[in-house]
Formats: sequence, structure tokens, C-alpha cells
Amino acid sequence: MNNVKRIGFLIGLFVAMASWSQAQSDSCVARLQGQILGQDTKQPLIGATVYVRELKTGAVADSVGNFQLSRVCTGNYTLDVQFVGYKTSTVSIQVGRESVVTINPVHLQADNQTLQEVVVTEHRSEAQQLLQTQVSLSGAALDQTRGQSLGESLKALAGLYSIQTGPSISKPVIHGLYSNRIIILNNGIRQEDQQWGTEHAPQVDQFLASRLTVIKGAASIRYGSDAIGGVILVEPKAMPSQPGIGGEVNLVGATNGGMGVVSGMLEGAFDKKLTGLSWRLQGTLKRSGYVRTPNYYLENTSYHENNVSGDLHYDHKNVGIELFYSQFDTKIGLFTGAQVGSLADLYAAIGRPEPLSQPGFSYALNRPYQAVQHDLFKARAHLHLHGGGTLTATLARQQNTRREYDYISFSGISTPELYLKLVTHTADLVWEQAPIKTKARGHRDAGQWSGSVGFNGITQGNVREYLFLIPNFRNYGAGLFAIERYAVGNLTLEAGLRYDYRWLRAYFLDEVTRQTYSKTHTWQNANGSLGAAYQLRPDLTLTANLSTAWRAPNVADLYSNGLHQSAVAYERGNPDLQPEQAYNSNLVLAYAGKRLSGEIGVYNNRIDNYIYLKPDSLPVVRQRGAFPSYTYAQVRATFRGVDASLTYKLTDQLTLTSKNSLLFAYNQTDHDYLVFIPANRSDNNIRYDWAKWRKLTNVYVSVSSLYVSRQNRAPAVTSRQENGVVIFTGDFAAPPPAYFLLGAEVGFQTQVGKQSISVILSGSNLANATYRDYLNRFRYFADEPGRNLMLKVKLPLFARL
Repeated sequence: MNNVKRIGFLIGLFVAMASWSQAQSDSCVARLQGQILGQDTKQPLIGATVYVRELKTGAVADSVGNFQLSRVCTGNYTLDVQFVGYKTSTVSIQVGRESVVTINPVHLQADNQTLQEVVVTEHRSEAQQLLQTQVSLSGAALDQTRGQSLGESLKALAGLYSIQTGPSISKPVIHGLYSNRIIILNNGIRQEDQQWGTEHAPQVDQFLASRLTVIKGAASIRYGSDAIGGVILVEPKAMPSQPGIGGEVNLVGATNGGMGVVSGMLEGAFDKKLTGLSWRLQGTLKRSGYVRTPNYYLENTSYHENNVSGDLHYDHKNVGIELFYSQFDTKIGLFTGAQVGSLADLYAAIGRPEPLSQPGFSYALNRPYQAVQHDLFKARAHLHLHGGGTLTATLARQQNTRREYDYISFSGISTPELYLKLVTHTADLVWEQAPIKTKARGHRDAGQWSGSVGFNGITQGNVREYLFLIPNFRNYGAGLFAIERYAVGNLTLEAGLRYDYRWLRAYFLDEVTRQTYSKTHTWQNANGSLGAAYQLRPDLTLTANLSTAWRAPNVADLYSNGLHQSAVAYERGNPDLQPEQAYNSNLVLAYAGKRLSGEIGVYNNRIDNYIYLKPDSLPVVRQRGAFPSYTYAQVRATFRGVDASLTYKLTDQLTLTSKNSLLFAYNQTDHDYLVFIPANRSDNNIRYDWAKWRKLTNVYVSVSSLYVSRQNRAPAVTSRQENGVVIFTGDFAAPPPAYFLLGAEVGFQTQVGKQSISVILSGSNLANATYRDYLNRFRYFADEPGRNLMLKVKLPLFARL
């Protein structure tokens, strides 16, 4: 009887448990969904995390900022919504018996006090790039770089460097690659400005950008050939939509060089019958004098810049039209200490610790210098197709006019020694597929397909005058691409395929017959990419990418033959060069916790037929003087490295940031190292924030240190004398020693009347250290700049119609 009772009791207990389980199952059918946006940009925060405290689980926002959680039971929940560089938002919700619970869009507020310096996230934007790692500079962090060039602004990011020619010319370097291996998108247009020269800085007004985004790694599928090293996007802020007029004024001053910058912007939008019409006008003036090293001024290193731009948008229902024009006009003085008259003078200039000529400060800008003007016009239209995605067409014209003036005019008049005019037309047609959701089956989550298909076309014509460096040429290019992505649960997969065709014809003059002849090249190639991202936990993401890319030789690689005035070098091309072919892989682990956040990424980029300027053994002597000589060579090269960024909040006010970059490049063909490869570096910063101090808000103080090691992985430098001539091997001077720089910064916001003003005071090389950087082409002749203090003031302007 007892056994019967026991069995009855167990059966009853089993039935009760089954009933309770069924009830729980019936009440755990809700799907919780929503969207996460940035309050400042109104754009989706891709990769933002949602953590449900009671369930101890979460989700990650997809390519349009949407997230969802399946099989949620009825009850009350607390959601923590987080994104690196934004303040955490807490949302309380109640889940009833409905099948779908949609919360209102969550707008995260930018966190100027902690992580807005550098926002590092996994990039998932289908309209732009493949699934790859991006590093962005925006908000307060971008304001801290105002007044600097594009190359200098990006140097603080892990994996980013710059190659320089003196103190005024800086080009971005990504993972050791630069010039034609990096594509710069200026307001959505591929920038074409004779970028093959190491001393040809990008003609981009940094004040146009509200965000600078760097795609690290081969990204040629979306943007075309040449993106072997990566892509830099100069992204303006969204056009105004609320009626009224607004704007801002930026003022920058610096002690070293006596630099002064003023940049102003006005914008507005209309209402009533003109609803949807908006406009923006912007301009920048910049002046700088002789830059000072710790011990002397660098003669003729003055700098002038005048920029203007205008933007007009019209959006109505499903149609949008944009017209944009910009002009970048600069005049850059070149250090006269790099100009020599004989071989003996060249050897002496390289060997002496300081230049012979050490004038006082001046704003004078004389020969030698380069004057460059870049004009860009863009017309874009987009159409939102009902249920069929978005179709965007873009046409652009660019004209880049470069004049380079030697130290002494050959003709005795004011004409330049080198004149190049490059006219570029580009056309892009892109269809972005509307997301297609798949149904959930059993325990499988619902997935989503998205993708894009596009065409890119380019045509260029170059005209030269005066001395010969590169020939006149015409080139044409066309590319087709397709990208598709599938996201399900915590996994995102992506694949892309691209085909490109390039045609180049160079024109020459036979010095004997005085007849014109030409040489024609054609190339074609197909490349692909595979990417995957997996959300291991709400705060931990693993991203992997495999891709191929290629670059056809440009006319400078093939046919250079002359003195490059502003580089102070004689350059020779190689007409037998073959296209570069890159095989790129990277793996990134990103963590975003409440106090600790960061990422570590490893990459490997093998480039077959890598083209580079190799130093010759003998300098070249011409009528003008003696010059280091370089010849374009081709080898198999590998670029391997590690980028690591870490941010830790010691307290709510005290934050420690560390950014480290290790790069190992090697010449596999000659079993030797490569020249002009960045040295390893570590950039560290500690910052203290006050939300409010007296009448000031968003107050912070930071101290930084930068350590750059000696580049020991460079070709050995030797020299010997034969018949009174010095013969060099590897380079014209050994890499300089390591250096350590100290910096500091103070920033705050305050009210003047009804206007809010942002003020930043920063100092670089505060210890006034004497050093030379391996990536500076003028390191043979002079030191780097000494101590510099910069004051930046930003004044927003607002008005109403």
C-alpha cells in the first residue's frame, strides 16, 4: 500500500511538473526586438549590445542597428544597452503574453568623458565595406585633432602611421602600406590627387569631416583595385533636417610655427513648400611659419591653405539628390637644408648633426615649394524602391593641378620646374538589397539576408609641362562587384566577389625624330572575400576575414625618369612591372565591458610583385646638384602584425588607454628587410574627467606618452669609396634611434551668453626631445619639431528662420 501511495505521489508530482513546464513553455514565446541608434548621428550603432539582467543573456545589433531575443518569458526585465564610446542606457520593460514585444528605439548619448576618443567596433555596414575591423575618430576625439593634416590626425590610432616629407607633408600609412595602396573616400568620392608621390599629401580639408573612419585590411571588393592596405572615409555629418540656420566656427593656434587656423561652416534647412531642401557652406584658412626643432628653425617650412566647399541636398519621399563642390588650395614650403649642390655637399648634409643655415622665425614662403589645387564636383541621386532596396548613382569630376618649384629656377622666371594636371571622372551605380528575413524553424533563430551589387567606372587624363618626371597618359577602369551577407543568431557570414579591368596608355616624345609615340598596357583580375563574426558573449566578439586584392602599376611606377622636385630625389620607373596581388587575412577579438574594453587583432598580408622605391647605390648628379636616387623594384613581400587597444576605467573619473602596434615586414625575394616600414610603437594615455567644475562642464585632463622603437628590421646600411665616389648599400643613412615623447591636454565646455564654447589646450613633445623619425624623407638632414602648444576653440552657431 505504501508502494502504491508512493507511486501515486510520484505520478501526481510528475503531472504537476509537466503542467508547470507546459505553462512556462506557453508563456515563453515572446520575441523581444528593437533598434539602437546614436543620439548624435541618428545612425544605427552596429555591434551595440543588449544585456538582460534577469536572464543573464543578451543580443548584438545587426547591420541596421536591430536586435532581437527569442523565447522570452512573461515578466519584468531590465535591459542594459551599451556601445563603446557611448553612455550605457538602462531600459525597463514588461513582457506579457503577446508574441512580439517591440521597444522604442534606444538613442545612446555619446560619452565625451570616456571612450569617445577612439571608437573601435566591428564594421558591418552593407552599404560600405565588407565585414572588417574599423577604427573611427569622431566627436570630441576628432575635435582634439583639428588643425592637423589628415595623416597626422590618424597617427594616434593603432595600426596607423604616417610617412612624411618635412614637418608639413604627411601621408596616412595603414599596416605599413601607403600611397596607391590606400583609397581615400572624400565625401563618398574616391580621391584622385597624384597620390603616387610619397610627398603628395592628400588634398582633404579635415574640417569637412564629422567622422574619420579607417578600414584596416584589403577592402577592394567594394571600392575597387588599389585598396590593398585599406580605406579611409572622410565622412561629413548628416545634412540638417530641422528648419533653421546653424553652424560653427573653429579657431586653432599653435606656438611652433606660429600656426593659425580659422574654419567656419553654415548650414540650414527649409520648411513648407521647400521641405526636404538643405544646404551647407564651409571654408578654412590656414597659415604657418618656420617650424622649430628643439635647437633650430627649419628654413622655408611655411604653409598656406585656403579651402571652400558647398553642399546642396533635396530629399522627397523615396528620392534624394545631392550636389557637392569643394576646392582645396595649398602652398607648401620645402626645407632648404635638403637642397645641395654637389656630391660632397650631399654627403656632408647627411653626416652633420644640424643644418648649416639656421635662420630666425619667419612666415616667408619662397622656393623651393609646391602649389597644389584640387577641385571636386559630385552629383548623386538615390531612389528607394518599394520592397526592392535602394539604387544610388554617383558622378564626379576631379581636377588636380600640381606645380613644383625648385630651389633655383632653371629658366630664371617664375614658371615651375614640374607641372602636372590630372583630370578624373568617376561613375558609380550601386543597388542595396532590401533585407530579407527567413522564418525561424524549431530551435533555429530567424535569419536575415542582405547584400549589394554595383559598378564602378573611372577615366583619367594627365598633362605635364616643363621638366620630365612622368609622361602624359590616359587610363580607363571598370569594375563589377557583388556582396552578400547572412546573419542568424550570434553569427554573421559574408562573401564578396569582384572583377576589374584596367587600361593605360602613356605618351612619349622621340627626342631625335620629334614624333610622338605611345605604350599601352591592359590588365584584368578577379578577387574575392570571406568574412565571419561570432558573438561569443554579449561583450565579446570574434571577427575573421580572408580576402584577395590587386593593384595595377601606375604610370609613375612604370615610367618615372627625372628629378622629383619636392621629394628632392631622382626617381626611375620600371616598364616591366607586373600587377601586385595581395592575400590578406585578419583575426580580431573585441571586448566591451563596463570598465574594461579593447581589442586585439592579428593580420597577415602577402603581396606578390610588391612595388617599392628602392634606394640606389649611387646618388645622381645633375645640373641642379646631387640627389639621392631611387628605382622602382618588385619583390614578394609579407606584412604581419598585431594591433592592440585597451581602455580601462580605474574609477568613474580616471581612465587608462593603451594603443600598441607591432609590424613585421620582409622581402621574401631577396631575403632582406624593406625600406620605409614603420617601427613598432606604444601610445599610452591617462585621463581624469569632471562632469562639472564651477561654471565649466565636460572638464578633463590627460597625460600621454609615445614610444617609438628604432627600426631594426631595415636593410643594413653600408658605404664605401671607389675612385673618390661614395657607394651606398641599403639606404643613404641608418635608421635613427628610438624616441620617447610626452604630451598633455586639458579640455572643457563653458557658456558665453547663450552660446556653448568648447576649448582644448594640448601640448606635444613637452620635454622638447631631439629625435628623428624613420618615415620622414628629410630625416637625412634635420630633426623633428620640438615642443608645441595648441589652443582649439569651437563655437556652435544657431538661428531660426
